[in-house]
Amino acid sequence: MNKIYVLGIGPGHRDYLLKITKDIIASSDVLIAGKRALEMFAELDKEKIQITAELEKIRDYILANYQKKCISVLVSGDPGLYSMMNYLKKEIAQELLEVIPGISSLQLASARIKLNWHDLKISSLHGKNNREKFLREVRTNDKVGLFTDSKFPPDQISSFLLKQGIANRQAVVFENLSYPEERIVRGSLQELTEYNFAKLTVMVILNGKMGL
Repeated sequence: MNKIYVLGIGPGHRDYLLKITKDIIASSDVLIAGKRALEMFAELDKEKIQITAELEKIRDYILANYQKKCISVLVSGDPGLYSMMNYLKKEIAQELLEVIPGISSLQLASARIKLNWHDLKISSLHGKNNREKFLREVRTNDKVGLFTDSKFPPDQISSFLLKQGIANRQAVVFENLSYPEERIVRGSLQELTEYNFAKLTVMVILNGKMGL
């Protein structure tokens, strides 16, 4: 029985790809991924399908072709963190899926600042208007790791928290992790409101007493 691979491709740079992931990609007939992920493998002579908002088309293609083609779905970071794996599990029999983990950008971010992340509360504001939930998480956790997006970047997040009366927090913003242009910015929430950040960022918010 052919498997449908769901592969975590790490934070961005190919140096952070697992060998097993490279091997599966090399033997695949079809790569399904977002634009940035497909660009990582532009030199490979594979059928490439870009993931768009029309996920049903992706599902239908996979179900119609997996028995005759080796199909790999590439997801940023680790499949277990805010990835397309959640959708595929609902739409495709789980015994058909083979999931290979990857290095999450939050995992790499924690390593960059030597932070234990077993007690890190992981949150996301990608495409969501769920700021109240996020606010509760910051108020009740000493460490919050956050996937951000261009609609609500770290400088605006810092301003939002300050307006909600959360002042005793330090934060670290990680831009373009693993890429040559990587930048790490540390400071108070007030200090971070003065920056402009790139689209690819993650953020770690720490209780002020923990320091940086």
